[in-house]
Amino acid sequence: MPRQQTIMEVRLENISKCVTITVDTLDVLVNTLKIPGLEAMVNTTQSLLKLVQTIKQDKNECAELMQQAHNILNAIIGVYVKSDTGIELPPSTLHEIANFTQTLHKIYTFIEAQQSGSKVKKFFRKGELGGLLKDCKTGLQDGIKFFQIKSSDIMSTAREMEEQAQIRHQEVLNAIEMISSSDSASSQDVFWFMCKLQLHLNAASRTQNIPWT
Repeated sequence: MPRQQTIMEVRLENISKCVTITVDTLDVLVNTLKIPGLEAMVNTTQSLLKLVQTIKQDKNECAELMQQAHNILNAIIGVYVKSDTGIELPPSTLHEIANFTQTLHKIYTFIEAQQSGSKVKKFFRKGELGGLLKDCKTGLQDGIKFFQIKSSDIMSTAREMEEQAQIRHQEVLNAIEMISSSDSASSQDVFWFMCKLQLHLNAASRTQNIPWT
């Protein structure tokens, strides 16, 4: 008989599914609109998602880091969708996006150290891993503050995250539709974008409605 998942394992799995939807939406947005400078963020998050699948220790901390990272990724998509200048953002916003990408790298290193028999963990002296976790949390809090993510905006269940993904889905579609009327994107680009996003939203419906806390 298969071992039943714990609530924490289900939580981490659901968060990972929602992060996958969000980062794939960001990936399509980046590639369709030819937004420079975000590839590193997308690639790091995708690598992070693969790593989370085999995590053995500190699952609660990792789930918390992933949830907050998801909130910021979602906010970044919103910034681009709502930008009056298209893909151009203020230097301060680009700087914060770069800082967040660095934070994602730190989160990756921390989670990699939680793997069973991790070689990375051996490189950290006593207490240094705790310092890395603190840096991760500080970086995430800086991002939450900069993008003005309020506590009321943070979703408490997988279902709420799915609903937010649907909202972002429609916002991005509207943005792409506007751009498709110009020469910035071909009709094939838009068609591919819409199909891929719909696949991700279908995947979101499979998340279990388990509270994060």
